Amino acid sequence: MVSHAHAVCAKDLYIVIISATVETENPEAEIQPAIDLLGGVREMFVKVSTLEEPTNDGVAEQLFITKSYDATSHFETSDIDVLNIYEQIVNEKFDLNAVTADEEEY
Repeated sequence: MVSHAHAVCAKDLYIVIISATVETENPEAEIQPAIDLLGGVREMFVKVSTLEEPTNDGVAEQLFITKSYDATSHFETSDIDVLNIYEQIVNEKFDLNAVTADEEEY
Protein backbone atom coordinates (compact mmCIF):
# COMPACT_ATOMS: atom_id res chain seq x y z
CA MET A 1 0.00 0.00 0.00
CA VAL A 2 1.30 3.46 -0.87
CA SER A 3 -0.01 6.84 0.23
CA HIS A 4 0.51 10.59 0.40
CA ALA A 5 3.78 9.89 2.25
CA HIS A 6 5.09 8.33 -0.99
CA ALA A 7 3.95 11.37 -3.02
CA VAL A 8 1.62 9.31 -5.20
CA CYS A 9 -1.84 10.47 -4.08
CA ALA A 10 -3.70 13.08 -2.05
CA LYS A 11 -3.60 13.12 1.73
CA ASP A 12 -5.91 10.54 3.41
CA LEU A 13 -6.00 8.40 0.25
CA TYR A 14 -4.16 5.15 -0.41
CA ILE A 15 -3.28 3.19 -3.52
CA VAL A 16 -3.48 -0.56 -3.09
CA ILE A 17 -2.35 -3.26 -5.49
CA ILE A 18 -3.99 -6.66 -5.16
CA SER A 19 -2.14 -9.30 -7.12
CA ALA A 20 -3.18 -12.92 -7.54
CA THR A 21 -2.93 -15.84 -9.90
CA VAL A 22 -6.28 -16.38 -11.60
CA GLU A 23 -7.73 -19.80 -10.86
CA THR A 24 -11.36 -19.46 -12.01
CA GLU A 25 -13.41 -17.80 -14.74
CA ASN A 26 -14.24 -14.95 -12.34
CA PRO A 27 -11.02 -13.22 -11.28
CA GLU A 28 -12.79 -10.30 -9.58
CA ALA A 29 -14.62 -12.71 -7.27
CA GLU A 30 -11.28 -14.28 -6.37
CA ILE A 31 -9.92 -10.99 -5.04
CA GLN A 32 -13.19 -9.92 -3.37
CA PRO A 33 -12.03 -10.96 0.14
CA ALA A 34 -9.06 -8.58 -0.19
CA ILE A 35 -11.32 -5.81 -1.46
CA ASP A 36 -13.66 -6.36 1.49
CA LEU A 37 -10.76 -5.89 3.91
CA LEU A 38 -10.04 -2.49 2.40
CA GLY A 39 -13.45 -1.04 3.17
CA GLY A 40 -14.57 1.73 0.84
CA VAL A 41 -12.95 1.67 -2.58
CA ARG A 42 -13.22 4.88 -4.63
CA GLU A 43 -12.00 3.51 -7.92
CA MET A 44 -10.79 0.13 -9.08
CA PHE A 45 -9.00 -1.08 -12.18
CA VAL A 46 -8.77 -4.78 -12.99
CA LYS A 47 -6.30 -6.21 -15.47
CA VAL A 48 -5.73 -9.88 -16.18
CA SER A 49 -2.50 -10.76 -17.97
CA THR A 50 -1.39 -14.03 -19.47
CA LEU A 51 1.81 -15.47 -18.02
CA GLU A 52 4.33 -16.17 -20.77
CA GLU A 53 7.62 -17.99 -20.67
CA PRO A 54 10.29 -18.76 -23.25
CA THR A 55 10.02 -22.01 -25.18
CA ASN A 56 13.72 -22.85 -24.71
CA ASP A 57 16.69 -21.76 -22.60
CA GLY A 58 18.11 -19.46 -25.31
CA VAL A 59 21.62 -20.89 -25.14
CA ALA A 60 21.77 -22.05 -28.79
CA GLU A 61 20.52 -18.71 -30.11
CA GLN A 62 22.24 -16.63 -27.40
CA LEU A 63 18.85 -14.94 -26.93
CA PHE A 64 17.75 -14.96 -23.30
CA ILE A 65 14.17 -14.00 -22.48
CA THR A 66 12.66 -13.69 -19.02
CA LYS A 67 9.27 -15.02 -17.99
CA SER A 68 6.30 -12.71 -17.47
CA TYR A 69 5.86 -11.06 -14.09
CA ASP A 70 3.67 -13.16 -11.84
CA ALA A 71 1.59 -12.37 -8.76
CA THR A 72 4.51 -12.02 -6.35
CA SER A 73 4.62 -8.52 -4.93
CA HIS A 74 8.34 -7.82 -4.67
CA PHE A 75 9.65 -9.50 -7.82
CA GLU A 76 10.85 -12.61 -5.96
CA THR A 77 10.40 -14.94 -8.93
CA SER A 78 11.69 -12.33 -11.39
CA ASP A 79 14.92 -12.07 -9.39
CA ILE A 80 15.35 -15.83 -9.59
CA ASP A 81 14.64 -15.73 -13.34
CA VAL A 82 17.30 -13.04 -13.90
CA LEU A 83 19.85 -14.95 -11.80
CA ASN A 84 19.15 -18.10 -13.86
CA ILE A 85 19.69 -16.18 -17.09
CA TYR A 86 22.95 -14.73 -15.72
CA GLU A 87 24.13 -18.27 -14.98
CA GLN A 88 23.23 -19.40 -18.51
CA ILE A 89 25.15 -16.50 -20.06
CA VAL A 90 28.37 -16.60 -18.00
CA ASN A 91 28.20 -20.27 -17.01
CA GLU A 92 28.59 -19.56 -13.28
CA LYS A 93 26.34 -18.52 -10.41
CA PHE A 94 26.16 -14.83 -9.48
CA ASP A 95 27.99 -14.28 -6.19
CA LEU A 96 26.88 -11.21 -4.24
CA ASN A 97 29.75 -11.74 -1.82
CA ALA A 98 32.26 -11.09 -4.60
CA VAL A 99 31.46 -7.34 -4.77
CA THR A 100 34.60 -5.28 -4.18
CA ALA A 101 34.83 -2.08 -2.13
CA ASP A 102 35.11 0.04 -5.30
CA GLU A 103 31.89 -1.46 -6.70
CA GLU A 104 30.01 -0.75 -3.45
CA GLU A 105 30.40 3.01 -4.00
CA TYR A 106 28.00 2.88 -6.95
